[in-house]
Amino acid sequence: MLRLAALGALTLGMDPAKAWAEEGEAFRPTSFMSLSLPKARTFSADFFVDNRDRDPLGADVFDTGFRFRYRLGDWTEAFATVIADRVVALPETPAIPSAPRDLIFAGPSRVIPNTFVGEHPYLDKRGEASFDAFIPGTIAIGVTRTIYNDLDRGRSTGVSAAIAIPMAGSLNALRSGANSGSIDFSLAGLASTRLLGGTAHGRMGFTLAGSGSWPNRSFSVSGSSVETVETDIGIGHRLDLGLAWIRPITDSLAGAFEVRGIKEFVGEERIDAISPVDVTLGLQKAFGRFTLSASLLRHFRSLPSGESRDNPLAGAIDLSNVSVADRNAFLARVGLGPAVEKLREGAHIVAVGITSPTLPAGAVRIAPTYTVRSEHNIGYIFTLTFRP
Repeated sequence: MLRLAALGALTLGMDPAKAWAEEGEAFRPTSFMSLSLPKARTFSADFFVDNRDRDPLGADVFDTGFRFRYRLGDWTEAFATVIADRVVALPETPAIPSAPRDLIFAGPSRVIPNTFVGEHPYLDKRGEASFDAFIPGTIAIGVTRTIYNDLDRGRSTGVSAAIAIPMAGSLNALRSGANSGSIDFSLAGLASTRLLGGTAHGRMGFTLAGSGSWPNRSFSVSGSSVETVETDIGIGHRLDLGLAWIRPITDSLAGAFEVRGIKEFVGEERIDAISPVDVTLGLQKAFGRFTLSASLLRHFRSLPSGESRDNPLAGAIDLSNVSVADRNAFLARVGLGPAVEKLREGAHIVAVGITSPTLPAGAVRIAPTYTVRSEHNIGYIFTLTFRP
């Protein structure tokens, strides 16, 4: 088909690269969903590997998954994206204990913000961080609807809607960075047009994020009474913008430049939230029914690595790694015993506003400052697409 398209283009006085750009069937953006496949009843399947670094914890996120697309008709396409295995590694234990947290206050409680990596709010060093752990992420199911299509000018616009469903909800999976434990909904506007001998693609989307499956809790102890307050963990709704320009070099090879930015809207429950911008440069090679894409990713707008910041839990005592018997005895000794019956198994247990010359085995006094980790910021995306 490629040879026939090239021959036809030459016959019409056009170069093969331009002809393939107009066809646009083999080359698509790899960092975000684009408009529909070019023909009705067309099916495609992607296998992808996506590796990226994220601060403020210096996390290394490694996703392996599949993407399926099927065009139902001339204007509508159904798709599904499955993150089959997600590995998220941390260089060190977070200085501010991650959710879920049970904070026990000697006196009135207050909001203690979280610091975490975007869509991984429960991530810490107590989960799994290996490929063979097979921790699944999410499955996103959605539809794309083309609203306007000008074949002569190569311009199209449309909308996309999707629901992202967690595939693993255990506390161990959440601590491994699998997901937030709750469902997300997204809506996006899409566009494409011919540009400078290639095709430009654009996306502007908004994700209504779930609040997470494990909230934080604060216990205010005064004498024998305990006041319980449940607080949000600080997951923000997200605005994402994507731009891509794909320019054929030959009839089966194209270069790709892509930019993807995410703005997360957070409140007082979060600190150190960033708005990452990923820029990728890659090549796409079509052969037969397959297209192979390889891209190098650079993460911009990262936090200043090595910068020291005040810890909102400075001086508090982390009892998460203390045995239940020793923990309860310690809390009773410092006047926080009434909260013992309300503590959740698996939550980070932190005592705030107390002093004690001795601590039980496994307890840690939280340092007054912590250091931002923003390292490497280099990643890659590999995609293998099959079109029957």
